[in-house]
Amino acid sequence: MRKLAVALAAFAMAAVVSSPIGASPSKTLVKVQLKEFKVLPAPTSAKSGPVAFSVKNTGKIDHEFVVLKTNLPPAKLPVKGSKAVEKGLVGRVGPLEAGTSKTLGLTLKAGKYVLLCNVPGHYQAGQRVGFTVS
Repeated sequence: MRKLAVALAAFAMAAVVSSPIGASPSKTLVKVQLKEFKVLPAPTSAKSGPVAFSVKNTGKIDHEFVVLKTNLPPAKLPVKGSKAVEKGLVGRVGPLEAGTSKTLGLTLKAGKYVLLCNVPGHYQAGQRVGFTVS
């Protein structure tokens, strides 16, 4: 009986050690700089799942960070007024004053995305970039 109890205890401990319960899924960290008039992510792609965008405004004026899921090229989004139409909006951070940072956590599916600043006029000035999730 004692051998059985020891064997069961060893089995239970092995199950606990190898169990993924409580383990958090791996998260891709993307560092993003916003400045006049660029969006600079590093890296420029991620695997599907949790993605954390650590966004810093390194420019001299206010910016914002917008994530859109779209098959359109970054420069071909429709524009209304002086802003890009945000069809496919996944998340946003901002406005961000010069020198400030924020983190945006998202769960992204495979596909093409556009990262942009949608402060009026900034998208048209070129503050946009493609981002791929595989």
